[in-house]
Amino acid sequence: MKKFLALILTFLTAFGLFACGSKEDPTLTPEYGIADMSRQYGVCYEMHVRYEDGNELDVDKEIKLLKNLGVTSMRFWLQTNTYLYSPTRVNEEKCARAHNFLAKLIEADIMVVGVNHTNFNNGTNSSGKPARDLSNGSYYVEWLEDYYTTWKTLVTEFPEVTYWEIDNEVNNTDFMKNQYGESLLDQQDMADVATDIFYYASRAIHDANPNAKSVMGGLVGLLSGRIKTFMEKLYVNIQSGEFGYFYGKEDKKNASKNADDYFEIACWHPYMEGVFSKKLFKQANDEIYEVILKNEKKHKKVIFSEVGFSNRDYKETVSAKYVKNMFEVLQTMPYVEQVHYYKMFDYADPLKYWTKTISRYGLFYDPDPSREYTNNENDLIVEAGAPKPAAYAFQEAAGGSGEINLNKIN
Repeated sequence: MKKFLALILTFLTAFGLFACGSKEDPTLTPEYGIADMSRQYGVCYEMHVRYEDGNELDVDKEIKLLKNLGVTSMRFWLQTNTYLYSPTRVNEEKCARAHNFLAKLIEADIMVVGVNHTNFNNGTNSSGKPARDLSNGSYYVEWLEDYYTTWKTLVTEFPEVTYWEIDNEVNNTDFMKNQYGESLLDQQDMADVATDIFYYASRAIHDANPNAKSVMGGLVGLLSGRIKTFMEKLYVNIQSGEFGYFYGKEDKKNASKNADDYFEIACWHPYMEGVFSKKLFKQANDEIYEVILKNEKKHKKVIFSEVGFSNRDYKETVSAKYVKNMFEVLQTMPYVEQVHYYKMFDYADPLKYWTKTISRYGLFYDPDPSREYTNNENDLIVEAGAPKPAAYAFQEAAGGSGEINLNKIN
């Protein structure tokens, strides 16, 4: 009997069929993952916008709203052009406000991802990046060094934040422009600059706070395949040995080929156009995650730091239906840890909003009563701060309970 078992073992091992001798781990598929899925119920929250025009913010009231809604995670804007005066100097007044809000979020067990997609440069666009140039004395390398310093200052100032998203939509010309706001980069140019800033910012994050995690700046282009192809470009760059060291200061032979040195958590924005399909949503996101598995040979947490259904494009009742459907299919995607719905509130001042339109992505209407506008369901004047149907759908999916009309919370 022992001889027979030995022969079987030899056969299985020789042909790579026995688990111990298999070249591929059968659990390295999108059907498995290491995410804490209880954190999937997140929102994008712009605290600095809530303080605009001298408005006072009742922080305790907002925290109660978030808890009643069922929020378990949050993307929280901590922009350098809001909280820093320079790469080494903080705005103490604005930082104090953020510290106060962050402390209450942590007390409420809401996990925070800090995001920054601005920087200090010699141009006119705070999200701009200079053209990549590694020659001696180049402005690009000087700018990368300032970028490192800026991130180190920001993370040092906010030790309570342990997840940091590095920039935003780095494959999107809306954000990957030069320092004068001109969109001159193609996808490979963007991938090259993105690889650099991921590495420099990750070094800064870990130097400032060894317990913090670096998060890839969210990518866009789910159904077009742009996220997948851009992710592949990033891995080619990382594995090339041409990136992953401090240019002009460190030896290229020590360049990092470890993806974790660029981003410990992957991130993208899986917006869908048209009718929301659970099957298509899962399939497209699974294909992106397979790129990670193929290149890293291990599971990695993923954050969807933006996703939503704008009421510019969808009726409010349709958005609510899609919110419900999205959170249902997310339960079959165990690699996704956090999903930050874009966003908490509408913004109804088109003169101040960066797109020069009313932003209708919110789960709630704009809470500022001075910004009067109508909804797109029946063209009625909205109640400032009131929940839309999508907010109730979110609350149900998240298992929240209690009042979610901001005006009725004490």
